[in-house]
Amino acid sequence: MARTTIYFVTDLHGSSLCFRKFVNAAPIYGADVMVLGGDVAGKAIQQIVHQPGDRWQSRFIGTDYLVEDGPELARLEKLIADHGYYPYRAEPGELEALHDEGKLDGLFLRLMRERLAEWLQIADERLRPRGTPVYFMLGNDDPAELAEMLDDAPWGTHCEGKVLWIDDRHEMISWGYSNVTPWHTYREQDEDKLLASITEIADQVTRPEMAIYNLHVPPLGTQLDDAPKLDENLVVQAVLGQVQYAAVGSSAVRALEQERQPLIGLHGHIHESSGIRRLGRTMIINPGSDYSTGALNGALITLDKEKIKGHQLVRG
Repeated sequence: MARTTIYFVTDLHGSSLCFRKFVNAAPIYGADVMVLGGDVAGKAIQQIVHQPGDRWQSRFIGTDYLVEDGPELARLEKLIADHGYYPYRAEPGELEALHDEGKLDGLFLRLMRERLAEWLQIADERLRPRGTPVYFMLGNDDPAELAEMLDDAPWGTHCEGKVLWIDDRHEMISWGYSNVTPWHTYREQDEDKLLASITEIADQVTRPEMAIYNLHVPPLGTQLDDAPKLDENLVVQAVLGQVQYAAVGSSAVRALEQERQPLIGLHGHIHESSGIRRLGRTMIINPGSDYSTGALNGALITLDKEKIKGHQLVRG
């Protein structure tokens, strides 16, 4: 293949609308390879409570809904799913009782599995007929139990922890863990363990200068890792009404990319800091994420033999 165009997106956090846009983008952008970075799972259940008269009530993103069973309820559930939440039809007090019984996490995981199964089926239906390869992995916000679903996907490759040739010149390594965050998410490592994990994979690359590093967390201090600064109570800090930012990326990722100088670093994790930068000869990219609005941020990278022929951030 003389040229390879990669379409990279990340941090969809359960947004079904963004996932549909992702798989439908292959022919639009002429993508040869699709890469879905980490954080595929949503962050919350949105209950829709059963009311008398077979109606359903919910307050979602500041709006109160009272809908009839049938098409109205289906539209509300789609709205919730497109924003990345998990709609759940509940009887009054049901979720509170599950919480008290310690069973709410089990429901949450079940809903994550159901959503991811839907996505993998869509990828199979839309991408298999085109023969378009898709690579995906979990991020720090994704429970490890979802990994087996990616292993068994009907179409696509679970890429985490592997060295994979995406064409005849370029190998890609992938790792979805982040450095430690204030929220203590599902999949975090301290910097020493993170460096050891990525190094073990990178050591298997045969052409380091042509490699693509698909690493969920961005390198520290590169402007791709600037997030709102928090105090000890996790409150966003502001001065004169202006939100303050701090670099929260990984020193391990920065050290390894500076040492090995791969061709490209594909990153995510920090939604607010989309951009394209250089770390030595390595082009590092974070498309950012705006999943909660249904907008899909991505990056297109065209490789021509041993050079990056073109690169741009895209939004749709």
